[in-house]
Amino acid sequence: MQNQINIYKKRRWNLKTGKYLRAVRDRKGYSQENTANLLHVSKQLVSHLENDRRNMTEDLAKQSVDAFNDAQYGFEIARQTAKHYVAPLATTGRAIEWHRLALEQVFINKTTEAIERIKAFSLVKPPEFIDDNDMVQVKQKAEELLDVQMVADSFLTCLEQEYGISIKECMGSRISTWKEKGWIG
Repeated sequence: MQNQINIYKKRRWNLKTGKYLRAVRDRKGYSQENTANLLHVSKQLVSHLENDRRNMTEDLAKQSVDAFNDAQYGFEIARQTAKHYVAPLATTGRAIEWHRLALEQVFINKTTEAIERIKAFSLVKPPEFIDDNDMVQVKQKAEELLDVQMVADSFLTCLEQEYGISIKECMGSRISTWKEKGWIG
C-alpha cells in the first residue's frame, strides 16, 4: 500500500498552469467547453485549472501539449516541469518586441555574439587542466548558448503564431533528419 501511495505522489505535479491554459485557449479561440472536449475532461476541471484551484497532472500536461499543437504553450509547460533547463520565452520583457522582425534581428545578433565568444576561447585543453580564468570563459560560452536558446525558442514560437506553421510538425521532420545524419540515436 505504501508503494502505491509513493507512486501516486510521484505522479502528482505542482503545475500551476492557469495562465498558460487560458492564453492558449485565447490564441486558439477555444471555449472552456471546446477545451474540455479536446482534453477529455470536464468543463469544471478546465475552469479549476485556469483559476489555479487544481494542479495539472503529468498525464494531462503531456496530453494538452500534444492536443493544442502550440509551441508557446509547449515551451511554457516544459519550463514549468524543468525550470532550470528550459529557457523562458521573450514574451513579456521590455527589451525585445514580440514581432518576427525584432526576434529575427535579436536572434542574428545573439547568435553572432555566441559564435564570436566560442571562437575566442578554445576547448582544446582538457577540463582537468583548466584554471579559474578558463572556467570563467567556459561558463560565459554556456551563458551565450542559453541566450541563443531563449531567443531561438521565442523566434520559433513567433513564426508559428504569425505564419501558422506547426513547430511540432517541423520538429517531427527534423528528428528523422537528425537520425539519418547520425546526430541522435
